[in-house]
Amino acid sequence: MPHKFILRKLERFFVYRVLHVDDTPHRIALGLAVGIFITWTPTMGLQMVLTIALAALLRANKFVGVPFVWISNPVTAPALYGFNFLVGTWLLPGDYSLSSFITSVRQATQVAFTGAGWMDKIGAWWGATIDFFWPLWVGSLVVAFVLAVPTYIATRWAVVRYRKVWHMRHPAGPHEGDDDDPHADQGAEAGRRDADADAPDSPPTGDPDERPAAPVEQ
Repeated sequence: MPHKFILRKLERFFVYRVLHVDDTPHRIALGLAVGIFITWTPTMGLQMVLTIALAALLRANKFVGVPFVWISNPVTAPALYGFNFLVGTWLLPGDYSLSSFITSVRQATQVAFTGAGWMDKIGAWWGATIDFFWPLWVGSLVVAFVLAVPTYIATRWAVVRYRKVWHMRHPAGPHEGDDDDPHADQGAEAGRRDADADAPDSPPTGDPDERPAAPVEQ
């Protein structure tokens, strides 16, 4: 079924591009939280650069969050930023029109489907949203923060949990590498037999809560 194929692809993407990234759980989780935060800000055209810059500033993983900024795109922008704008109108006094905002966003995103250059697309976006600056930005920052915090918590837990399970399914043996232990080779061989076909040959070393996982072999 198509939906099962898509879910499988998403699962593999999350495992290999997030859970098995060669970094600490904190840096991975913070990097993904930064990506989600930037995604929900009205900075289309600059989001990848901003994600890398903010992650570097916070000493998070600079690349794990980059693919997620594509959640906001010309197709999803009216709904995504329309909701942010609506939240902003709830928080700020004033008479704002959601329909006018959606119309402006749709007009701006249509430029993305033309042969316009990168700067022209950014200019069209900012030109269309400048009249709605305060409710859009206030709502976007609130929603971005609300989403980023649980993203960090859930991702850090998932990375730690994944690494613990990885170690349980790939036992290295208590004396692996000890030439004097006759059971060392047997333990290592058992671990290799139990390994999944998609898993890397070398397990993460040290404390799975803090040490980075082994990189995935391509």
